[in-house]
Amino acid sequence: MIISHKYKFVFIGLPFSASSAISKELYLQYEGAPYLRKHSLYHEFEKVATKNEKDYFVFALLRNPMEIVVTVYEKMKANSKGNFTNPDLFSENGGHITKKHREKFNFIHDNKASFQEYFLNFFKKPFDNFSSLTLDNCDFVIRYENIAEDYILALEKSGVSNPKPLPVANKTAGKKKDLSLYYSNEIKDRTIKVFGPFLSKYNYPFLESWGEVKVPLSSKLQFMILGFLRKVNQKYFKKLPNTTEIKGTIYGDMQRGKLN
Repeated sequence: MIISHKYKFVFIGLPFSASSAISKELYLQYEGAPYLRKHSLYHEFEKVATKNEKDYFVFALLRNPMEIVVTVYEKMKANSKGNFTNPDLFSENGGHITKKHREKFNFIHDNKASFQEYFLNFFKKPFDNFSSLTLDNCDFVIRYENIAEDYILALEKSGVSNPKPLPVANKTAGKKKDLSLYYSNEIKDRTIKVFGPFLSKYNYPFLESWGEVKVPLSSKLQFMILGFLRKVNQKYFKKLPNTTEIKGTIYGDMQRGKLN
C-alpha cells in the first residue's frame, strides 16, 4: 500500500497486478510512502487511518484471473528471481512465499507438469482474490488491460497535473500471449466453473472461440458463500504478517528509504 499526503491518495497493491511497478513509480515521482504491508487491504487501512486520511482518493488495479493464474504458473516454472527456493521469502520467515506456493512449485517441477495438469490439480473451487475484499472501497479501479491509460487517469483524478506515463514493467519469462494455448478444450469445463463467477462479477469475457458460455448455478452459489466467509475471516480472524518486507525487494527498500 502506498499513501501520498501531498496528493492525498492511497494505492492498494493487489498481488500479480503490477503493484510493484506502480508502487515504485508513486514513491519516486509523487511523494508516495509505504503504508502498512505491500498488499494491505482497505479494511486494514481503515483501522489505523486518521479521519483526514480516510477522505483520500483510493485506487487499485484489477486483472483478469485467467491471466493471473497463467502468470503464477510461468513464474513458478521458471522459478522467477529464485523466489520459490529462497528461504528468506518463505512466509514462516516473514516473506510472502507460502507453503501452498511451494507445494504448487514442487508439483510443477517434480512432475514436469503442463499448465493443464497444474490447473486441474489445484483449481477446483470458484476463483476469488483480494479484489473482492477491497475494490468496493475504491474511488477508481485501473483495469490491467488498459493499465497505461487508466494509470494516468487515476493520477489525474487524484489531483496530479500532467502525470508521467508508467514505465513498462518486465514481462513474465516464457509466458505466451494467447490464453487459448493454456486454456485448452480439455480443461474448458473446469475453467468455466472456476472463473465464471469472478469474470461475470467484473465483466470479463471468456475466450472468444468458446462462444456463449453458461456458468453453472452451483459455481455462482459457492462463489457467494465462500466469498462471504473469506471476508469475515480476513477482516476479523486473519493473523497478518509483519509489515516490514525483506531487504532487496522494491517495497522493502522503500520502507528503508533505500530505493532510487
